[in-house]
Amino acid sequence: MTWTCPVCHADNSGEWSFCKDCGFDRSCDYEGYPTLSASLPAGAKSVSALATAQQQKLVPGALTCPDCGNRTFYYSTELRQLICTRCRRAVPLAGEAQIRKDGLSPSVGAPSRGVTLACGADTTVAVMTDGTCVAAGDNRFGQCRVGGWKNIVAVAAGSNHTVGLRSDGTVIATGSNWSGQCDVNGWTDIIAIAAGYSYTVGLRSDGTVLITGSNWSGHCAVGGWTDITAIATGDNITVGLRADHTVVAVRMSSNWPYTLDNWGHIAAVAGGADHVVGLRTNGTVIATGSNGAGQCNVGKWTDVIAVAAGEHHTVGLKSDGTVVAVGENGSSQCNIGGWKGIVAVAAGARHTVGLRSDGTVVAVGANQNGQCNVKQWRSIALPAAPSTIR
Repeated sequence: MTWTCPVCHADNSGEWSFCKDCGFDRSCDYEGYPTLSASLPAGAKSVSALATAQQQKLVPGALTCPDCGNRTFYYSTELRQLICTRCRRAVPLAGEAQIRKDGLSPSVGAPSRGVTLACGADTTVAVMTDGTCVAAGDNRFGQCRVGGWKNIVAVAAGSNHTVGLRSDGTVIATGSNWSGQCDVNGWTDIIAIAAGYSYTVGLRSDGTVLITGSNWSGHCAVGGWTDITAIATGDNITVGLRADHTVVAVRMSSNWPYTLDNWGHIAAVAGGADHVVGLRTNGTVIATGSNGAGQCNVGKWTDVIAVAAGEHHTVGLKSDGTVVAVGENGSSQCNIGGWKGIVAVAAGARHTVGLRSDGTVVAVGANQNGQCNVKQWRSIALPAAPSTIR
């Protein structure tokens, strides 16, 4: 089966959702949700084609994939980077081409599959390709009781609870609820979720944030947040990524004197017990907070496309499918040197998990509750954007 691209009129195989020549992604509503600035060529109609046109305008004829030499790219709304249409390598956007708020999702208001792998303190949870979930690890509070969940597109895990985002924008939770962290039944219009020590955060499609659970250190003070495009949590830290690629965080604890006010050009965020990590749009990484175990020593990282934070360690996924890690390694949670073909990473208190491009999972670190018993997992859902890994 073939289909003709409405942008460049190239013929494409039915197995691809995007045009091999110009990057047009036929799965999205382009006319309804334009994504880049108004200074775009007339007639461009897709998220990916617009991103390609804008980038080529900034650097005429110079944007070339360093791996395969290809000159056409599509825009990944999850990674916020241009992706080579041939070999799937991620190429950071130039500063002038940063995506505005209205371009972060081509189907605003509907949750898109994103975080399909998550770690709690001593648990690991994942979304399968059929929308069901699987979990391993500590189940004393029922945090691994996800067997009956359906239509799940993303998961999050706290210390003793697990949260799932359904395809209709509603949320489900299981596990300890002593602080009300599982009281999410009335939530609607949610496009992303995160879970802290004993609280749950939801990002709504309008850029505002909902939160429920314990607030002992002021980490639930998100009522005034707007224009948020992504959320993350640590033990008792709540982090929001704004549409302008700056970061806001709340934790009213005397041992959190650090500021994120000077952070800019951030594409993704992660939170640990006492540190916050930011992935810049150019693939470098910044971190602040407690650094007693070296968990903030990420200044030399490059070519990173995703980050995760454990209790006292930090993990980075590189565009070539390898992984880097720094920080506490007493349980071997940073022993990821041989990992390849990874498309997503997650970090628990003292364990690290990676999702391979074939839908299998690898894990290292503490396993006292079986949180690393994931070798038999198959058909785990990959991130929504086509893999950046060959």
